Amino acid sequence: MDSLAARLNLGLALSLAMLISVAWALGHQALHRSTESYVISRLQHDAEALLGALRRNATGQPWLIDDSRMPIYHQPLSGHYFKLVTGEGDVIRSRSLWDWDLDMPSLRPGEIRQWITSGPLSQTVLVYSAGFQVDGKPLTLAMAEDLTPLLSSLRGFERLFTLLAVVGLVLMILIQHLVVRYNCRRLRPIYQDIEALERGAKRNITEDVPTEILPLVRKFNRLLSVYDKRLSRSRNAAGNLAHALKAPLNLMLLQLERPSLEAPSDEDRRICVEQVQRVRELVERELKRARIAGGGAPGSVFDPAAELPVLRDLLLRMYPDKDLALNCIIDPQAPLAADREDMLELFGTLLDNACKWSVQRVDCRLQQTTNGIQLRVDDDGPGCDTDAFAAIRKRGARLDERPQGHGLGLSIASEIVTLYGGQLTLERSDLLGGFCARVELPLFEQTVAECSLS
Repeated sequence: MDSLAARLNLGLALSLAMLISVAWALGHQALHRSTESYVISRLQHDAEALLGALRRNATGQPWLIDDSRMPIYHQPLSGHYFKLVTGEGDVIRSRSLWDWDLDMPSLRPGEIRQWITSGPLSQTVLVYSAGFQVDGKPLTLAMAEDLTPLLSSLRGFERLFTLLAVVGLVLMILIQHLVVRYNCRRLRPIYQDIEALERGAKRNITEDVPTEILPLVRKFNRLLSVYDKRLSRSRNAAGNLAHALKAPLNLMLLQLERPSLEAPSDEDRRICVEQVQRVRELVERELKRARIAGGGAPGSVFDPAAELPVLRDLLLRMYPDKDLALNCIIDPQAPLAADREDMLELFGTLLDNACKWSVQRVDCRLQQTTNGIQLRVDDDGPGCDTDAFAAIRKRGARLDERPQGHGLGLSIASEIVTLYGGQLTLERSDLLGGFCARVELPLFEQTVAECSLS
């Protein structure tokens, strides 16, 4: 069952059916107990009246006098019966018992019992029996009444209640179905925005949706933003690479088109070798970026405790000719709410720059701040002059048009930091004396929340 509406309707139907069943059972017990209590109270009153009319004659045998006050006990099989048994074994029965005998135990004075038994003509009889002491003599009196008329009325009421409950259940399920259909209309803007995304008319989905759907929409918009940023960076990287390859390729083409190509001079060969070597460096640089970024699910979070050790080992293998000490100190151990590929490219670019120009040591420290996280990368390389920092941070400059030095890959890092609303600071390292790149990003630990219907 994949339909949410069907699941809601089924859940409501089961809940209501259980509720109605419990209410019916409790109501059934309450009505029957109330009926029995009412009948018992009447039987107690009749027992007191009979005891008040009880007299002994000169021989000591008990008699009922003035029995005209309760004529219903004289009508055969009237549904109202009594039986009195004295301690000496004398028995007085109501005429209404006719030829039916009421079985009853002998009770001590003050002892009370009540039970339901089968009476004459298949009647359901409620019996109230109590022990008394009259004139110093013990006796047991049992009063009985037919419950059949009352039970018939109760069954009629229960059938009516069941019918109303079933009708109410059907109506409530129908109302629930209409309510679900009406509220599902609020999801139509999402469908319309998705169609607009397919046409390229919109770049995200509206957040004017029910509260239960809002976290899902925000996650989807965040994933769309990650794809958009990644596509933008890919286009910029492709443009930078094409622009960087254009100059050496044009120069080699000019050299190859010269008339003296059949007998190239040493200078011609040197120029061609330099340009081929430059093209090779550009290609290797892009391959290095791809190895650093690695693979991963789009939009997955970045776990520094798991990713940075792997990145560190990869960088050490990239520079086997250096006796390099790459130290990484990680303060936040929880995953960060940032795209994994973005963070790997940011961290990898800064660490690769530092490893390339360092002498022996590179320090990387990631710590949590009040506004997010701070990444600091220091190296013991030559660094650069203070006046060069402005040129390195200059936006819009092509990646491969920068002079050789620390500014080679910093435009990539600067672009990622800008996309996340952070800040990139370049300065001379006061720890190792070389270059220092400090990044501050407004990122917090990734938390997982469960959305429940309310």
